[in-house]
Amino acid sequence: MKIRRFLSEMAALVACAALCATVSNWLAGRERKLAPVGRYPNALTVPGSVPAAPPLGGVPSSATAPEAAPVAATAPAPVSPEHLSVVAEPRPAPMARPSVRPPSPAKGALPLPPASGSDLLKKFPSHPGQVSVEISGDDAAWAFRNGVPFLDARRTKAYEEGHVAGARSFPVWESDVDQRILSLVGEGRPTELPTVIYCSGGECEDSHMLAERLFGAGFVNLLVYRDGWPDWQRRQGASRTGAVP
Repeated sequence: MKIRRFLSEMAALVACAALCATVSNWLAGRERKLAPVGRYPNALTVPGSVPAAPPLGGVPSSATAPEAAPVAATAPAPVSPEHLSVVAEPRPAPMARPSVRPPSPAKGALPLPPASGSDLLKKFPSHPGQVSVEISGDDAAWAFRNGVPFLDARRTKAYEEGHVAGARSFPVWESDVDQRILSLVGEGRPTELPTVIYCSGGECEDSHMLAERLFGAGFVNLLVYRDGWPDWQRRQGASRTGAVP
């Protein structure tokens, strides 16, 4: 009898605790809400060899251009004698335009047009057997100038207070991070191209935790900006405030 009573009381306490936890999580804000287990289709898959990136323009190097259709040769149209005496009026040669050097980008300017996939892989080769590699501030600045996407692993509040210009918010501790990762996968960007992840630098591990989730989703070229947002501020890198429009 005592054992049965003990088990019934223990079951009641567990059920009560689970109910309280569920209600508390439901009422919690986005930054404190716990997410259910995420779905990562490649979490247990070891990435294999990465295919070579196609050249700029999306045409594989092995592909050959289609042969042009043959054009039938036509005889020149006859010229009447009166046209032979007509002399075209000479036109003045166009004036040479002075070479204008484009102005240097101002502080806080957006990154330059993205480099080709081959250039990015030459600078940051993929590492399919490793979750991520750390990069310095100089490498992060090069990646920014050449259009490599940046992901901010900090909480939404910290992101809105200031972030790398163009960076996307992927708060690893918030409940919707799994949906954001799956949405990123659905965009179809080649997973062997580099992606920069950063957080608050120093002892912050949020960027490494986000890298682990992205690796499980199939990304094989993750670059963790070692010194993160504080270093970017010291370098006076391009930054923005507020939420993503």
